[in-house]
Amino acid sequence: MSIALLAVLFPLLTAIPLALVGSATRASYVNLALNTVTFALTLGVGFSPGNGMLHADNLGIIFGILSGFVGFTTSINNIGFIKSEQGRKSIRRWRLYHAMCQVMLGTTLLGLYADNIGLLWVAVEGATISATLGVSLSRTASALEAAWKYFILGGVGIALALFGIMLTYLAAQPALGPGIAAMSFTALTQHAAQLDGSLMTLAFVFLLFGFGTKAALVPLHGWLPDAYAEGPIPLTATLSGLMLNVALLALLRFRHLMSANAAAGAGAMHPGPFLLILGLASLFLTGFSLWRRRDSRRFFGFSSIEHSGIAIFAFGIGGPAIIFGGLLHMLLHTLLKSALFQALTKAALARGSAAPGNSGFSHLRGMIATSKQTGWLLVICIFALTGLPPSGLFTSEYLIISETIIRDPYYSLPLGAGLLLCAIAIIRQVGPVGFAPAPASAKPQKAGADVITIYAHLILVVLLAFAMPVTLVTLLSHIAEALQ
Repeated sequence: MSIALLAVLFPLLTAIPLALVGSATRASYVNLALNTVTFALTLGVGFSPGNGMLHADNLGIIFGILSGFVGFTTSINNIGFIKSEQGRKSIRRWRLYHAMCQVMLGTTLLGLYADNIGLLWVAVEGATISATLGVSLSRTASALEAAWKYFILGGVGIALALFGIMLTYLAAQPALGPGIAAMSFTALTQHAAQLDGSLMTLAFVFLLFGFGTKAALVPLHGWLPDAYAEGPIPLTATLSGLMLNVALLALLRFRHLMSANAAAGAGAMHPGPFLLILGLASLFLTGFSLWRRRDSRRFFGFSSIEHSGIAIFAFGIGGPAIIFGGLLHMLLHTLLKSALFQALTKAALARGSAAPGNSGFSHLRGMIATSKQTGWLLVICIFALTGLPPSGLFTSEYLIISETIIRDPYYSLPLGAGLLLCAIAIIRQVGPVGFAPAPASAKPQKAGADVITIYAHLILVVLLAFAMPVTLVTLLSHIAEALQ
C-alpha cells in the first residue's frame, strides 16, 4: 500500500470511531492526534506516491502537504473552540462535526492525489456532502438555509462536472479507446493533441461551470458567503483553503488539456477567454460586495471569491511564469486565510462566543484593547489580505500583474482596478477592528498558547513569498512549465 493511499484512507476510516467518542473535548484531542498522523503521511507521500488511479504528482504532493498542515493547525485551534462552545450543542452534533472534519480532509487528499477524472469527481462529491453536514451543525434556520443552498448549488455544479467528465471520456476515445486509460490525467495529457477537439470544448464548458461552482467563481459563488457565516469557524478555516484548491487545480489540469489540443490544431477552443471572464467577474463582484458586508465571516468569504478569481485569471492568461504566480498565490492565500480564521476564532471567543451571529465587525471592534496579541494577529492577517507590501500576497500578485502586462496588457487595467477596489474595501476594516474603542462589555483576556499556529502560518507566508525555498521554486516552475 502506497503512502498516498494510506494518507487518503486514514482520515476516512478513522472518522467512524471518532464519531463514537463520548465527549466533545476528548474528541477534539483525538481529532488533533488523527490530523497529526495525516499531516505526517502527507509529508511522506513524495517517497511513495502510488500508481494507477491514485497517483500523486508533484502538484498533488505540494498541495497535499499544505492540506495536511492546515488540517493539523486547525485541529489545534479547534480544541479551544470546543471547550468554549460544547455546551451550545448536543454531543451527537459534535460527533458528527468531528467525523465530517476527517471526511473533508480525506476527500480533499483524494481529489489532490487522484490521477483518474472519475475518482476526482467522487472526491469532490464526498467533500460536498461532508461540508453540507458541517455547515448545518447549529440547526438554526439560517444554518439550514446555508446548508441547503450549498447542497443544491454544489449538487448542480457537481452534476455539470460529471457530464463534462463523461464528454472528456468520449473525446479521448479516438486516442485511448475505451477503458480506464481514457480517464487518466497522465494518459490524457500525453495524448492531448489526439483528443476530439469539439467534444473537449463542450466538455470544458460543463467542467468550468461544475468545478467553478466548487471554486466559488462568479456567478457560481452564491453558496460560499452563507456557508462561511453559518458553519463552525474551524470548519470554515478548512473549507476556505482546501475545497477551493481542489476545484481550482482540477480546472488547471483540464485547461492544460484544452490548450495543448488547441495548440496542436485539433479543434478545441483556447480556454483563456472563459477563465479570464470568470476571473475578472469574481474580482469585481468581490470588490463591490465587500463594501456592504458587516459580518466578518461573510466578508472574508467574499475575499476567498476574490482570490479564486485571481488564480483563475492567471491560469487564463497562461504561460509558465504567470501559472507559477497563480499556484504561489493559492499556497499563500490558503495559509493566510486559515491563519485569519484561527485568529477570528480567538477574537470571537474573547468576546464571549464564536457561534454564528457573533462575528459582526461591530462585535469585534477594538480587539487590541481586549486582547493585545490576538488583536494584532487579526489586524496583521486582515491587512495581509489586501496584497499590499509587506504582505506575502504582494509577491504573487506582482508576478501575475507583471506577466499580464507583458502577455496581454489590455487585461492589466481591469485586473489592477479590481485588486485596488478590493484592497481599499479590506483596509477600511483594519482600523475599527484593531484600534477603535472596545465595547463596554468587553473584558480583557490573554491569548492562549495555541496562537502559535497563527504565527506558524504567517512565518510560512513570509518564507514562501520572500525567501522562496529553492526546492519549492524548482517544483512549481516545472509544474507551471508542464501545465502552461
